[in-house]
Amino acid sequence: MAHTNMIRFGTDGWRGIIARDFTFENVGRVTRGVADYLKGRQGAKKERPRVLIGYDSRFLSAQFARHAARVLAGAGMQAVVSSGEIPTPVLSSAVVTLKADLGVMITASHNPYYYNGYKIKAPFGGSAPMDMVADIQQAVNRAPDEGPQNGSDAAFETKDFLPAYRKRIFALIDRKAAANQGLRLLVDPMYGAGRGLCKQMIAELKPQKVEEIHGEANPGFGNINPEPIEDNLAEAAQAVQARGMDMAICLDGDADRIGALDSRGGYISSHHIFAVLLWHLARDKKLKGRVVKTVSTSSVIDRICKKYALPLTTTPIGFKYIAEQILQGDVIMGGEESGGLWCYGNIPERDGMLMGLKLVEICARQGKPIHKILESLYAAFGPFTYSRADYQITETQKEKLIGVLEASLPAPLQDLGIKEVVKIDGYKYITPEGGWVMIRPSGTEAVVRVYAESDSQAKRDRLLGLGKKVIDGIMP
Repeated sequence: MAHTNMIRFGTDGWRGIIARDFTFENVGRVTRGVADYLKGRQGAKKERPRVLIGYDSRFLSAQFARHAARVLAGAGMQAVVSSGEIPTPVLSSAVVTLKADLGVMITASHNPYYYNGYKIKAPFGGSAPMDMVADIQQAVNRAPDEGPQNGSDAAFETKDFLPAYRKRIFALIDRKAAANQGLRLLVDPMYGAGRGLCKQMIAELKPQKVEEIHGEANPGFGNINPEPIEDNLAEAAQAVQARGMDMAICLDGDADRIGALDSRGGYISSHHIFAVLLWHLARDKKLKGRVVKTVSTSSVIDRICKKYALPLTTTPIGFKYIAEQILQGDVIMGGEESGGLWCYGNIPERDGMLMGLKLVEICARQGKPIHKILESLYAAFGPFTYSRADYQITETQKEKLIGVLEASLPAPLQDLGIKEVVKIDGYKYITPEGGWVMIRPSGTEAVVRVYAESDSQAKRDRLLGLGKKVIDGIMP
């Protein structure tokens, strides 16, 4: 019998407000659907499917994880729960290392403190593909409110997933090149699951100094969404300057996304980090292979790929599309606008901590602070600055906006001399000088996002303003 309150999975799992949507009852219901999905996939096999469960630092995450484990055990699954809070990439790594059938991560990533969530990881370690998610969602919404008797705490295992993760990550870092006694580094895990761990791993590279802020337990995240974007990093910017640090590595709530700050507290976006890492792989490592980026990611990636003859694939927005390309092979790097980055050698999963270690390695190898490396990047490929603005609209307005964008070039953009329109997951208008503005109505909520990039902040802000004029034009 179909449920009246349908549970729907978004681009990266199911999320809801704690105690309203994200309840023990609903976590149990989702988990029974996961168990039913696995039973159906196993068919006549006698083995019990194995599911690994991790959880972050949010309110009740540990209790939700253990509840899910009891439900799985009661449904005949082998359930293994992390022995402590962990970042999402640690759970993803464990799924591969321990050859699990599935991974479940209790986290709402960068969402506000009053949210929690349920990410599903495929056997290859990355986010579950859309066909798998669709099958699980169907099973969830068919699952009864009350399932088999839940198992006890004794019915599931607990295991430390960290040692295997550390081994996997350090195999991807050149420790000798990364060792630099002169680097002074700050880590801001934003009270999230990377607290303590990221600092410890960076310390193993032997910088002169590594310190952490926002590393204590705080499920309220200091009343700031745990997303490493410029607006949320004011305290980290102050700490970098006050403590005389060369760079800050900043992570989101489950540590799979990264942002950074230079020695002056200047924000270094994921686009800049992507560009620095890709340039290093192409120029210094001489790697050849494909590069994958989402459509809303900086055009500097295109210019680097052109210089080093690297094939570039552009995908819709969402790391799952990058993971699909990685699984096809011959990819050296992939990334998205929201801070999720991947580099060769790792499982097809974004990892903010690995990217932070790579940044430290590059600074140490070149003997330069990050702002000097960026100056060299601008000299080689031109300056670029990027921003995004989100606007709430009604569903009716969203449909009207899509009609306007489909029909023709919107009036506010007609004087830009637009030379190309890219319709991959939105409407991206490219100017003759290489700047662009993108208008993207959300597919899951009544929101429209405007992205813009140019070679100066003034030009970028003008493009953002023109995008807003397009939106204002459909208002009554």
